[in-house]
Amino acid sequence: MFSVGEQAAVRGAFELADYVGELNMLPLDSGDEVCFVLAQADLLSLTGDIRVLEQVLQQVVGRKVWVLASVDGETVPFG
Repeated sequence: MFSVGEQAAVRGAFELADYVGELNMLPLDSGDEVCFVLAQADLLSLTGDIRVLEQVLQQVVGRKVWVLASVDGETVPFG
């Protein structure tokens, strides 16, 4: 789904926002969106504007990106 370069760039973008934990996503049927899911505390501890992070990630993966707090439901590991 994601190239090695995309994976490294996504992890790097999260690291720049001070998040180095496990990345999970919602399993979306749409191939044109990606939804990263973080624990509420982790989301609140990110430095900078979440929307800017989403914009950077959109440029990296070429899709619409959302960064959300944990939700009830199944997530899948990134990568």
